[in-house]
Amino acid sequence: MKQITNWSPLYFLAALGAGGMVITFFMFLMFWVPHTGQPIPVFNDWVSYFQMTNIGNQALIIFALAGIIIFGYLHFWWLLLNFKNYRQYTKSGDVEKIIGTNAHTQLLAMPLAYAMSINVSFLIAAVFIPGLWNIIEWLFPISIMIFVLLGIWASRIYLSFFGHILEHGSFDNSSNNSLAQLLPSFAFVMIGVGLSAPAALSNNKMVIAISCILALFFITTALLLGLIKLIIGMNDMFKEGASLASLPTLWVIIPILTTAAIAILRVKHGLHTLELSHAGSNFILLVTVFSLQIMFVLMGLAVMKRMNYFKLLLDRKENSPVVFALICPGVALVVSGHFFINNAMVASGIISKFDVVYVGLSFFLIVLQLMTGWLLVRLARDHFK
Repeated sequence: MKQITNWSPLYFLAALGAGGMVITFFMFLMFWVPHTGQPIPVFNDWVSYFQMTNIGNQALIIFALAGIIIFGYLHFWWLLLNFKNYRQYTKSGDVEKIIGTNAHTQLLAMPLAYAMSINVSFLIAAVFIPGLWNIIEWLFPISIMIFVLLGIWASRIYLSFFGHILEHGSFDNSSNNSLAQLLPSFAFVMIGVGLSAPAALSNNKMVIAISCILALFFITTALLLGLIKLIIGMNDMFKEGASLASLPTLWVIIPILTTAAIAILRVKHGLHTLELSHAGSNFILLVTVFSLQIMFVLMGLAVMKRMNYFKLLLDRKENSPVVFALICPGVALVVSGHFFINNAMVASGIISKFDVVYVGLSFFLIVLQLMTGWLLVRLARDHFK
């Protein structure tokens, strides 16, 4: 298999693009082939329609299927090609050279491309495997698990970048005259749209609920990070001028918004299936707010861990009065957590009050509450003695 000269993780975007082309051809089937009984057309739908429709529609179906096959092949071939080159890239030590630099976020192209692979695999299976829909409910938990693993992988890459940048101040604004830093948002939104699929396609309420919560977390993360990086990128471009090589990044916001819109539509469909009515708006609000809080917790932890902040704090080597600011987030998370559990999860009927899940979630809040109280007393004793 070919070794690409001067390979970069951004070459994974070729596989991503081919996967996106598969979806564009699937749109012909999605909106022009009747598919009564399920949200998307499957093998039996287009076969039945092909047998009864005119030659023009038959040609269109053949065109769509051919596009799905061709670009599906290219997607997986280029994914394999890039995987081989990435292994060589790692062995040569080139990965270490970009850690903590602006290029660190290029590594997010990998989970982005793999997330697209799962979506493409699902569409190809639905279109070409007879009877797949009969076992679809069994596949959704597996799909959610895979996307969660991808989400953890993508989060670790981004938090490593975030921790390095804030520890060393190594981000170079002079070379950020593009929107290349929106790549992490693209990765998170792609994972979010994959997690939202069961919300639109499943009939199992627990699966739908888990799908909605996880999708909202990654979509919220993607949009907030995207807004921050958009402002920073535009500011640096106004100062330095746009980079010629990175001009295509000016359009990366387009697929991010498209993917986010699809995910939100799927979540809304899932909430409708759950028959939440008025509680649906409360569900979205509380899950979104809680997701933002968790995201900032993770980002803060990434930096504090790299700078050994907690060790310094516990060893009483960090004694500035600003340490009392640690108490407010702990209190706020406990309060938000109770609202999330009771006004989102219980009120929507996803869990029952005092059942196993309810007690388990509440236990984490109690632990956080006790830790926050202990820290407050510890800090007060040290500072006011």
